[in-house]
Amino acid sequence: MKRFSFKDESGLTLVEILVAMAIIMVGLAAVMQAFPLGTQGMETGRRQSTADFLAEQKIEEIRAWSLAPPPRGFGNMPICNPCTGAAPFNLEGFNSIPGYPDYSRTVTVQSFPTAPTANTRLVRVTLSYRRVTSAGVLPGGTQVSVETLIGS
Repeated sequence: MKRFSFKDESGLTLVEILVAMAIIMVGLAAVMQAFPLGTQGMETGRRQSTADFLAEQKIEEIRAWSLAPPPRGFGNMPICNPCTGAAPFNLEGFNSIPGYPDYSRTVTVQSFPTAPTANTRLVRVTLSYRRVTSAGVLPGGTQVSVETLIGS
């Protein structure tokens, strides 16, 4: 007759399984609390990248404008801070950039006397965008500025 012994049994007890589940649940709760922060960080990065793209887009428009024949061209480039004149220098407030209602764009053009040539302009495009939080989109905002030198 063979005797039954618990020493020969392999496996986990109910207590060990419950402790392991408790440890996993604590770790899962910590990860779940960090998830909204990560999502908000990704949204902030997306908005900053979009603002940078829109600023670069405007600088390229102004560069093309400066190379065009009159009545455009570098010689007719206005010096303005901020610019409110003809496109592409006009002020674009919130809800005025097609497809980007949470962004506004301001252009500044200044003469740059310390530049390598006398005919150089400093062009600064500043984008403002509304901040996003867990409460939603907030008014006001954050700014991104892009600058370049344009010469004749």
